[in-house]
Amino acid sequence: MRHSKTLIDRRAAVAALTGGLLAAQAASSRLTAQERRKASPPVLVTSIGQSLDGFQVQLAVKRAGIAFEYDAHAEPAALANVKTVFLAVGASLKGFGDAGITIKDELARTTHLLDEAKKRDIFVVVLHVGGEERRDALSNQLIELAAPRANLLIVRSDSDADGMFANIARAGKIPVAVIDNVVELRGPLKELFAGGA
Repeated sequence: MRHSKTLIDRRAAVAALTGGLLAAQAASSRLTAQERRKASPPVLVTSIGQSLDGFQVQLAVKRAGIAFEYDAHAEPAALANVKTVFLAVGASLKGFGDAGITIKDELARTTHLLDEAKKRDIFVVVLHVGGEERRDALSNQLIELAAPRANLLIVRSDSDADGMFANIARAGKIPVAVIDNVVELRGPLKELFAGGA
């Protein structure tokens, strides 16, 4: 009985957060064609937080046949020849340890990447594909920094129990694509690069 109550509570929470994201998605869909920018290749995929989420994203981009480069530790100079950057957000203590960096270092790198992307008018896609497991305090610092500066948010349906992504999307009028898993990235990628990939 307790197990079924937990399952019902979990389903209700997922339904509520998905509803929030879908509301933000619906609001963003009212942007005019002129307001809605399209991405174009080549793409740089990097990790923000040094989790393996960036690696999973680059596999999806590769399967979609989009010209890209992957560098988990990309610095601003890596943006010199790209038109779109994918920032896969999700902190990993193991990833930080392997890379020999701290959250402070990663926040600084992310800020420099976003500043360079703005300077070069590069289309910024912030992705959160790690679900609730990647919504710890470290990941949240990275999300709060990167998500408001995105041209598009792609968020796994169980990543937004607290409504952070939905609120950021509404406040910044940022389009949102909601997926259930990384495999479903194919749909948003196809739409994003329609006519340009």
